[in-house]
Amino acid sequence: MSVAAHSFIVGSQPTVQYPLTGVRADVMMAAHVASEVAVKLMQPGNTNSQVTQAISKVAEAYGVFTVAGVLSHKLKRFVIDGNKAIAMCDDAEHKVETHTFELNEAYAVDIVMSSGDGRLKEAEARATIFKRAVDKSYRLKMRASRYLFNEVNARFPALPFTLRSFNDERQARMGIVECLKHELLQAYPVLYAKQGDYVVQFKFTVLILPSGPTRITGVTCDLDGVQSEKTVNAEVNVILAQSTKVRRNLPWTVRCTEEEEKAPQEAECEPSVW
Repeated sequence: MSVAAHSFIVGSQPTVQYPLTGVRADVMMAAHVASEVAVKLMQPGNTNSQVTQAISKVAEAYGVFTVAGVLSHKLKRFVIDGNKAIAMCDDAEHKVETHTFELNEAYAVDIVMSSGDGRLKEAEARATIFKRAVDKSYRLKMRASRYLFNEVNARFPALPFTLRSFNDERQARMGIVECLKHELLQAYPVLYAKQGDYVVQFKFTVLILPSGPTRITGVTCDLDGVQSEKTVNAEVNVILAQSTKVRRNLPWTVRCTEEEEKAPQEAECEPSVW
């Protein structure tokens, strides 16, 4: 499986003649640069802590904050949030264990930057996306709850879903309350920033291949019209200058003509790459 998310500028689009500047440009550039840094550091042998520290340095350079509680999870078959994770920042409330990246792993990298304090809160909007909590069980009482739970187990046993996916949406909305109360389902809440704050999110899937980390989802971000007066330090620039592709040394073989093979062993052969 793979995932993706993107941020867009509402209204007139910035251009080179009329660029996006100020704090909006800072938070946009911070999210973009942090995305590039994360991919380049996801090499076999590196750790998730290295990625977290680099993302924090990018946010500090642009004068913005990483959003607390955002994690980038390892992907598996039918598992959207694996045990291995990458934290956006060193937060005591959302501590993750240090681990090493390995070959042929897949990660859903989630980069979220805020011009505010990085603390998002729930508001009046209700959640409409949910996921089954596979480690919980309970004997439901309401008929609507049993209908919803049976449908989830049959159609969405591991992946997120929306209530619009059910044939009887009214009954599903009635049954969701009891399922959430007994933690059989997990909600994806709608989060809000403070008035006047700007939030930018880029989410994409990365495969750690023998040829190097490869981004397979996500929209290419056009930043020609985004001009920030701030820039990253030399340490981050060194990471950005790294190549994500691994150079493979091809073996050398010796190719000889039929005449040379019949000739004495002193005959010279032409080296070539196959």
